[in-house]
Amino acid sequence: MLNILADSVLQEQPPLRRKKLEHLINEFVHKRTVTRRLIASDVNSARSFEWLCEMRFYFDPRNNDVLQQLTIHMANAKFLYGFEYLGVQDRLVQTPLTDRCYLTMTQALEARLGGSPFGPAGTGKTESVKALGNQLGRFVLVFNCDETFDFQAMGRIFVGLCQVGAWGCFDEFNRLEERMLSAVSQQVQTIQEALKSHQEGDNTS
Repeated sequence: MLNILADSVLQEQPPLRRKKLEHLINEFVHKRTVTRRLIASDVNSARSFEWLCEMRFYFDPRNNDVLQQLTIHMANAKFLYGFEYLGVQDRLVQTPLTDRCYLTMTQALEARLGGSPFGPAGTGKTESVKALGNQLGRFVLVFNCDETFDFQAMGRIFVGLCQVGAWGCFDEFNRLEERMLSAVSQQVQTIQEALKSHQEGDNTS
């Protein structure tokens, strides 16, 4: 399959089709790497830790609700696919470090928490968050924080994100003033507690 895709890219293709082919090559190369790693680890059970740590998509046509037919699993985290389509987006090249970032972020999301990727500038922290949102079919909005952000502006952003169900990625969050961080942390805590209480309500029903 990779050879067929590689040959297709070498031929004359419309720009959109070429982009799709390049993304397919990227995805197949990553899946090939994962498959080789699973074989090398002698994984022969669906309950194996190495298998559970991989992002897996499950389609259940028996579910009457179309929006709940496709689910994504990673370790003990389970998500409904968001079906947020924004065209053919630029795809991030997945590496073992990206996979570990996905695993950590999905576990945080399952616990109704946020994430704070840490690392030097230009290493792909923001792009990794956007790529994870794209994998889960979620709309990711990136905000570049600076000194002009105030408490009211952050509050309006949080309200908008909650209303549309989108993800918020706040770049350069450390640039906010200390008094702002204190107020924003209270808002974030309120949202997280609401998400947790909603999750508990779903579990008891």
